[in-house]
Amino acid sequence: MSLFEAIETENLAAIERALAETKDVNELGPGKTTPLIEAARRGLTHAVKLLLAKGAEPTWRDDEQETAILKAGANGHPEVVALLAAGSSEDDRDLAKSFLQAFGASHAPEYQYDPSRLHKKAVEVAARAANFIGHDDPMKRLERNDRAQDLKKKK
Repeated sequence: MSLFEAIETENLAAIERALAETKDVNELGPGKTTPLIEAARRGLTHAVKLLLAKGAEPTWRDDEQETAILKAGANGHPEVVALLAAGSSEDDRDLAKSFLQAFGASHAPEYQYDPSRLHKKAVEVAARAANFIGHDDPMKRLERNDRAQDLKKKK
């Protein structure tokens, strides 16, 4: 049984056996996903611990440009988010925390973060999305908006 198949069964004994037999803990599956991303998405806390101990890469991004911590946050797994936090970027930690809060996770891990930086990141993502669907140069609008806000702060 492959590591991906073992994670799919969510059977800890099968995951441990597959992990002992695997040569590459970061092997790529469909959508450029990794076993760590799949375990995090499913909320398999113990499997995530084992994968990290074996050298799984927490910063790998799949085809959707999401890391393991983002999958865990988006699927409401605060324990997994906490496990992955140390090996994740500040942006990914903030976004995962936002996912947990937005989706009602009652005990989202506490991180030090700057809400204005998180807001700016959200605006940048929205601008990129607008650009993708064909709106006229949303990044220039974003820059103009930033300059206007800076001027307001100076007054």
